[in-house]
Amino acid sequence: MIKLKELLWVWLGCLTVVGLAAAFQSSPGYMDAEYYYAGGKLLWQGHGFEEPYLWNYLTDPRELPVPSHTYWMPLASLWAWLGMSLVGSDAFQAARWPFILLGSLVSPLTYWLGWKISQQRFTSLLAALFAWFPMFYLAYLPTTDTFAMYMILGTLWLVLAARVAQLKDKSVFLAGLICGAMHLARADGFFWMLVFLLLIVREGFIEPRHPFWLQQLRKITIFITGYALLMGGWYGRNLLEYRSPFPPGNERALFLRNYNDLYRYPASDLSLEYLLGYGLVPLVYDRLHAAGQNLLSLIAVQAQILLAPLFILGFWKRKREPIVARAAAVWLVMFALMSFVFPYAGWRGGYFHVAAAFQPLVWSLASEGFGVFVQWGVRKRGWSPISATQVFAFFVLGMLMILTVYLYCTRVIGKDVRNPVWDEAHQRQVKICAKLRGITNAEGIEDWSVMINNPVGFYLACEKRAVSVPVGGLTVVQLVARQYGIEFLVLERDHPAEISPYFYRPADTSFLTLLDNQKEWKVYRFHASR
Repeated sequence: MIKLKELLWVWLGCLTVVGLAAAFQSSPGYMDAEYYYAGGKLLWQGHGFEEPYLWNYLTDPRELPVPSHTYWMPLASLWAWLGMSLVGSDAFQAARWPFILLGSLVSPLTYWLGWKISQQRFTSLLAALFAWFPMFYLAYLPTTDTFAMYMILGTLWLVLAARVAQLKDKSVFLAGLICGAMHLARADGFFWMLVFLLLIVREGFIEPRHPFWLQQLRKITIFITGYALLMGGWYGRNLLEYRSPFPPGNERALFLRNYNDLYRYPASDLSLEYLLGYGLVPLVYDRLHAAGQNLLSLIAVQAQILLAPLFILGFWKRKREPIVARAAAVWLVMFALMSFVFPYAGWRGGYFHVAAAFQPLVWSLASEGFGVFVQWGVRKRGWSPISATQVFAFFVLGMLMILTVYLYCTRVIGKDVRNPVWDEAHQRQVKICAKLRGITNAEGIEDWSVMINNPVGFYLACEKRAVSVPVGGLTVVQLVARQYGIEFLVLERDHPAEISPYFYRPADTSFLTLLDNQKEWKVYRFHASR
């Protein structure tokens, strides 16, 4: 039986860990999290679902501002807006406290999941303690991103999917809500919804009796109603904006030849013909490479290296359990999507995000595998059950703690605790903003805009309109500047290869004037954009 006292201690421990991780992060840290935070901030400021920045050109927008959340979904921004609304501030600390709360719930949720699988107190508790030390994920749980959301929603999805045939109407409705929330959090949530719907339909084929089919049709209706309750409003917004339930141009992400094609202008160049022109060998190689990288992520990130053999043992022991079998099936679907359909976005972070939905199950199965390992030692090596359990549990947890602290310090703190590397990108945007404000204030210009590598991060630092530097060369850069009325071009070390000479050998051109030549960035003015 689950003990509420243990659940409380597990939650407090996880809250402490995530809270300590948040202490060294004073900014979102990377563009995904910046995007969700900026979306929430704009909502809190009363701007609605529109953005004065543009980080890709897939929808071919004509001008700024543009409708928001055409590539990434809005739930994390809404969650950030909730935090700001309750605190009464649009500061990052106000936006992220609900994410810290979600992160703290991951460990007690893992405890609950471990109990549902094993019905053993120690196994459940050990799984919850594994969740205290999530290694790669720790840096991302306190910021404005979807990791904790997906860990919670994915776990609930798996529990309900394991018993589709036994679900009553209320549980079916709940499943629809969960699928709606997953889709509102991430675009791949649409596929989670489809898989659950197929599981319901599958039951109708297993027992094709007429009354049974009527029951399944009722379940399907109830499920779709729950899903539509959360996603219906978003589909309606898209219909008003685009006369389509989905934003136009998103299908162009299917035709990328590399990750940087996300920034190609015009995006209409991205087509099946463009993709096939890449050649069969590169297409196959890139997808196999993405699959390999995602498998490495499974071992290093999800199974945390140390837990990998324990996870395999636990998976083998419980492979016939419905929850494990359903998880394996949907994992294959998501792995295929992130390796073969969206290979570039997949291995560059898409799989890392979607795999979070399986993470509590990985910890639960690793805890099961720990028990299998100890039992083997007792039978084959004559170990004392109590001593072996204590020694190896302390060893595994100790190693996980060391690795988690090391990875967190490397990714977040760096060499100077007073100036964490996590915030370096934001601080650079602040400095670039200060330089541009100095230039524009001296000239009496109030309304100005920038083309820069990370327009979302720049907007958060400066609250000025911004677009990304497009892929395609200097002529394309000029075309984008003219279309969106951009005054300044900022080149940082991370820039399209076609315009590298203007970073490493900065100079004036027929339509660019060099204004600032720093080691980390160069500022140019467009002549013909005003």
